[in-house]
Amino acid sequence: MDVKIKDQIKILLLQKGVLMKDLVAEMSVRLNKNYSSENLSNKLRNETITYKEIILIADILGYKIIFSEK
Repeated sequence: MDVKIKDQIKILLLQKGVLMKDLVAEMSVRLNKNYSSENLSNKLRNETITYKEIILIADILGYKIIFSEK
């Protein structure tokens, strides 16, 4: 199963009923850094998003990332 990070984030946004612009606004507040929807979309599309950003997105959406053995 090769799910791209952008697709996974889109699914989570849909499940939580959160718009990308709202996610970006919250990321900007929490990181004290100016994010735009275009910037985040490019990072997701190019798969250049950082682990810190992924953890933050998960937290904003009410998830946590857990590593488990296969």
